[in-house]
Amino acid sequence: MSINEINEQAKQSLRKYFKDSQDIQHDDDTKKQLTIEEMYQSVDDEIKEQEKKLEELHQMRHALQHNAKEAYEAVYGKTDEATEVKHTTVEEMEKELHENAEHQMEYVNELKNKSLKK
Repeated sequence: MSINEINEQAKQSLRKYFKDSQDIQHDDDTKKQLTIEEMYQSVDDEIKEQEKKLEELHQMRHALQHNAKEAYEAVYGKTDEATEVKHTTVEEMEKELHENAEHQMEYVNELKNKSLKK
């Protein structure tokens, strides 16, 4: 059967079985005019609903991360999360800065020499 034949049969069935039927009501609620207040309320309700969904997703993510961490620790043992931080003194920072400056000057001089030789 072609699409045209199917459409024609559907139209015939509609005419045959639902010709004067009052059972079918076509209230078009989707095209109802909303007032500004109703629009604002609708948008506010949608925002609240989406915020609830977002909060549920955050809670689910937190629970999954917690469960994953527990499972990891059960398999591999607990690991130290805090790594030792090395604090530098002002003198060490000054020394490192001076070394970096010297290195940059050497690099610049090399580039100058290469460009002059060409």
